[in-house]
Amino acid sequence: MKMKKILLAAVCTLIGTGLHAQDKLTVNAGFQFPSTLNATIGYEHPLSDGHAVEIYGEIGNHWQQSNDSISGNFWKGYYWDGGIVYKHRLVRFKNGMLRFRFGPQFGAAQREFFLGIEGSFEYSYVFRNGWEFSLIQKNNVNFVHGDTFRNGLLIGMKIPF
Repeated sequence: MKMKKILLAAVCTLIGTGLHAQDKLTVNAGFQFPSTLNATIGYEHPLSDGHAVEIYGEIGNHWQQSNDSISGNFWKGYYWDGGIVYKHRLVRFKNGMLRFRFGPQFGAAQREFFLGIEGSFEYSYVFRNGWEFSLIQKNNVNFVHGDTFRNGLLIGMKIPF
C-alpha cells in the first residue's frame, strides 16, 4: 500500500509542476498474452520533433484456468505497476505518427514486487478536435516474479488538456 501512495504522489507532483497546452491524458485498455486484461492511464508530455515522454500507471489481471469455475480464480492474478516511457518518433504521417516506446516500470503482482522493461510500438491518429486515437503493441519483460513476459494490444484515447 505504501508503494501505491509513493507512486501516486510522484505522478501528481510531476503533473502539477509542468502542465503545458499540448500535454495529454492517455487512457488505454486491452488484452495481453498470456491471459491478461490491462488498463492504463497516463500523462504524456510532448518534446520536439514528435518525440514524447509518458508517465503511466497500470492495472491488470492475469487469470488462471481451473476445473471449478473461471470466476473463482479471476481476481487472484491481479497486478499494478507504473513507469515512464520515452516515445521516439519513427514515422510521421499526415494525421498520425508511429513511435517506439521504451522505459522502465515497477510494481507488484500478488504482493510480490517486480521491476521491468517495456519496449513497444504506438500508432496514434489525430482528430480535428485534437483528441488522438492510439493503438499500442506492448511488450513487457518483468523480473523477480513468475509473470515474466507480457505482450499484447491496447487501444485508447489521448485527451489534450
